Amino acid sequence: MFRGISLITVDPKGRLAVPAKHRDALTQAANGQIIITVDHADKCLLIYPMDQWLKLEKTLMSLPNVNPSVRHMQRLLLGHAAEVELDAQGRVLLPAPLREYAAIDKHVVLVGQATKFELWDADAWDKARDSWLLDAQQSPEATAILSQVLL
Repeated sequence: MFRGISLITVDPKGRLAVPAKHRDALTQAANGQIIITVDHADKCLLIYPMDQWLKLEKTLMSLPNVNPSVRHMQRLLLGHAAEVELDAQGRVLLPAPLREYAAIDKHVVLVGQATKFELWDADAWDKARDSWLLDAQQSPEATAILSQVLL
């Protein structure tokens, strides 16, 4: 399970050093092989260990692609999917088109989401997080969800 938030710097070559606590899990789960793709809802990237990606890919491809929404999701998620591998120093190279999509430059936030990660530009993360906090504080639905989860 991937949990927590890590503040990371992307080097000038577009490489990201995966935190040690996650590096070991990625190596064990998928021999350091990961897939990076775009998020369809937010301007961030999704990072999956290969074993988790294969499950998602199989599910996505089993959906009826005569449905335009399904085709769009397949194009976005599969079309942008980049297979990368942790190098000996625990870094991954973020492909330029993916960095461009998520407006990733130097400072990023890696967010654990149980079976995957989200990778955000640090400024975009701060803005989105503040917006989500405000929504959660003002939303009866969010309060009801938290009441169910936290009890």
